[in-house]
Amino acid sequence: MSDEKKPLSTEDAVKLLDLLASDDAFREIFSQDPAQALQSISPAAAESGNCCLPGGPLASKEEFQQSRDQLLQHLAANAAFYVPHCFVTGQIDASLQRKPKP
Repeated sequence: MSDEKKPLSTEDAVKLLDLLASDDAFREIFSQDPAQALQSISPAAAESGNCCLPGGPLASKEEFQQSRDQLLQHLAANAAFYVPHCFVTGQIDASLQRKPKP
């Protein structure tokens, strides 16, 4: 397993956002152990979230639904979880405006 973080595939990003916007059991696991939750999506998704710690309280289902298109574009284009705050309640929009570190 590599420590290099990579973007999620579009398919994995869609699955992740669908689950975060609708599945309470997945949200609970993701809040406690993102890598374990991502493993249920795919091995590649789990690897992208390696060493990812939650940056605060998980955004609501509604926040994920409202920001879905922006998050999908972000997760499929940028190395996932360089900005873990993009999943934190009240911080999705602000986090997506930040430039990823090179």
